Order: sequence, then C-alpha cells, then structure tokens
Amino acid sequence: MPLRTKKRSPDAEGDLVIDNGHSSKRTKTKASQAKPYVKEGETDSNGDRYWEISKARRVTISSFRGKTMISIREYYEKDGQELPGKKGIALPVEQFSSLVSLLPDIESALQASGESISRPNYASGSEMIVDEAGEDCESGDLLDAGDSRKNIEVTSEDDSDE
Repeated sequence: MPLRTKKRSPDAEGDLVIDNGHSSKRTKTKASQAKPYVKEGETDSNGDRYWEISKARRVTISSFRGKTMISIREYYEKDGQELPGKKGIALPVEQFSSLVSLLPDIESALQASGESISRPNYASGSEMIVDEAGEDCESGDLLDAGDSRKNIEVTSEDDSDE
C-alpha cells in the first residue's frame, strides 16, 4: 500500500507567505583594504630575529650549519608555543638577494594585472645611503617612490642605447 502524504494546506488568505525573519545564513562582509602586517623585529625562543607578515606567517633570519638563512614559514600554536609548520621556504642569502633583485619586475607584472603594491620607504630617517655611482648621499636627497620609478626607467633606456 502506498503511503499517503499530506499536502500543505494553503493559508487562510491563499496568498504567498513572506518570511520577515532574518536568514540564518551569514553574508560576507568586505574586509577593509589589506594593509601590510608590519611590526618591529622580535626575537624567538631560539634567539633568531623574526618579523610577522600575517597572523600565522613569519620571516625569520636564522643560522643553519654556519649559513645565514632567510625563511618565510607558517607557524602554529601548540601548548602556548609558536612552532614552525610544514609550509614555508628557507633561502640562503644569495638566493634571497636574487629574489630582492627580481622584485621590480615582479611589481611591474602585478601592476600590469591590476594589483597595487605599497612600496616601503627605505629612506626614512637620516641614514647615509650609497647611490649607484658609489657616492654617499643623505636620505633626504633621494627621490620619493614615484620619482625613483621614473629614474629607473630612464636609466634602463640609457643602457639600451649603448
């Protein structure tokens, strides 16, 4: 015998019922623009200097087998201690230097795809900085980030003429 199912009876008014209650599903809210997670350098339990780049990621300068390494790694918390996770990379100084030299090309590729990157101001303070010609100059003599970008383009055009 087939089971009989009861159909819902229409409301007394016969109209469509509108639920005025709040939905239980949360809507995503737009987070504010991503700001760099910048802190002063700190020292971990091993005595290595590190900087947090997000809640669970750090850049650490450490020594391994007599070589200085720069590692970018995820960390997790266990028993009140922050421990390194599996995800990450440790670069020797030579490879890190290569990465830093590639940053202008990476930045221009990101700008071409519509991403904007905030540039750090390396010339903050009154430190002595050596320019490309090897001459000392005051940090106030340096151009701001927008003008320095133009200077890089002009320099690269001059090199291609030779």
